[in-house]
Amino acid sequence: MAAEDDLQEPALLELSCRIGPGGEIVGSDVVVSYVRDIIDRWPGPVVVDLTSLAFCDARGLGALLRMAGYAEQAGCEFRLISPRPSLVKIMRVTGLDRRFLASRAPCPAGP
Repeated sequence: MAAEDDLQEPALLELSCRIGPGGEIVGSDVVVSYVRDIIDRWPGPVVVDLTSLAFCDARGLGALLRMAGYAEQAGCEFRLISPRPSLVKIMRVTGLDRRFLASRAPCPAGP
């Protein structure tokens, strides 16, 4: 019974990154891989809180797209919450706001 209760509690993960000498963010592939692992193991929706994300370039948008695409293939709900206005603007310009809002399918039951 305790194991079932554990699945109902949200699992929080805090990620950080390093900035390389050329200004690039090191580690987006690691983040995508980690989120894919969460999608494979977690029986509920995956919610990515972007509150602390101060900057997002094309590589970051690509990482978010890869995560959302993987979730969609797995039949899992994937949501982004609390993006900064600058990210919302970029998402609107690129049409990605519609992509993430359209990702509302429920997750299948976990293993």
